[in-house]
Order: sequence, then structure tokens, then C-alpha cells
Amino acid sequence: MRYPFLLLLLTLTLTACSAPVPEVAPPLVVTVVVTPTGGGPALPPQSPTTVAAATSSYPAPFQTDLTAVYQPFERGFMIYVPDRKAVWVFVQPETTIPSAFTAGLWLAYADTFSEGEPETDPALVAPEGLIQPKRGFGKVWRENGPVRAALGWAADIELPYPATVADYAIGKFDGLGEFAPQSFIHTITDVDGHLIHVDEATRTWSKP
Repeated sequence: MRYPFLLLLLTLTLTACSAPVPEVAPPLVVTVVVTPTGGGPALPPQSPTTVAAATSSYPAPFQTDLTAVYQPFERGFMIYVPDRKAVWVFVQPETTIPSAFTAGLWLAYADTFSEGEPETDPALVAPEGLIQPKRGFGKVWRENGPVRAALGWAADIELPYPATVADYAIGKFDGLGEFAPQSFIHTITDVDGHLIHVDEATRTWSKP
């Protein structure tokens, strides 16, 4: 099968590219993983939120309801997240491995499409039953060959839908109780209302 090769090609191309992929900075969020440091006595069992509140002040969890846009592809899907003007790319995991033990590839791109730009490329002709993505999705798809190879053609048109997005910080507290974020976990509901987990550190996504 060519699918594992496409994922390898996508990963290698992103690593070797001199111009980094425009990542989308998450908003200020709350930690869900707490790792106290120092040689003091162990803390009694309690929830991460309780520990964090006792050692540092930080903002409440960031969660928002918005109208996202979803488009399915042959081997994955895209979601437009309007509050951060981002196109999130979800490549399906390898289907030959049980889904409970796999995660798909996730990438985030800034939506740089502007009104007046070409919405599609007439030189790219989709196979019968498939379509070329347009506008913001299409620009990401056309300008990133490995993304196009991994996702394939669009399987249907774009669909706006009500979504909920939440962001969580992964990090640790220092000896003074100051929290230092090291990475982020995002969740977003898909077009069917199912929750998607996104791990920024590993660039992977999964469904619980």
C-alpha cells in the first residue's frame, strides 16, 4: 500500500522544508497536567486543578462555541477554526492497525486566502465522484503537495456546523508555584458531534 509511504513523505518534507509550517498559537489556557518540582514532600492525591489553584493563579480553561467548517477528503478531513483563522488538517490513521491503538497526523495552517484570489486551479481535474477543494481549504491543499498526497481529493463540499473548541496547557510548576506551559492539547467537536483530541507536541489526533 502507498498510504504509509505518503505519511512518511509528508513528515520528511515538513522536517526538511526551509520555510517552517505556519503554526497557530493557541490562546491562554489552563493546565491539565501538573508536575511539581523540587525535593519537598509528596502532595496528597487530589485533582490537577486543585493542585494548580493552590500553588499559582492562572486563567480559567479556554473554551468557545463557534461555527466551524468541515470538508471530508479521501483519506482525512479539514476543519476551519474561525476564532484563530486556522485550517486544521486531519490525516486518517493507518487502517490496517486497530483504531484503538492508532492516531492520525494533524497539522495547522494559517488561513491566508483573500477575496479575489483564485478559488481553485482549473489545471487540476478531480477524478469522477471527487472534487477539488476551494478557497482557504483549497489554498492549503494546492500549496502543500505532501498534504495533498496524504489527504487525496475532497469527497464532498464544505459544510458549516456548530463546534466547541477547548484548549489545555501541558507543563509543570516550578518551586515558586509558577506554571510553565510546554505544549498544548486541543479538543474540537466534529460535524457529527464527536470529540476529537489534538496533541500539538506529537502532531497527532484521535477520537476517544
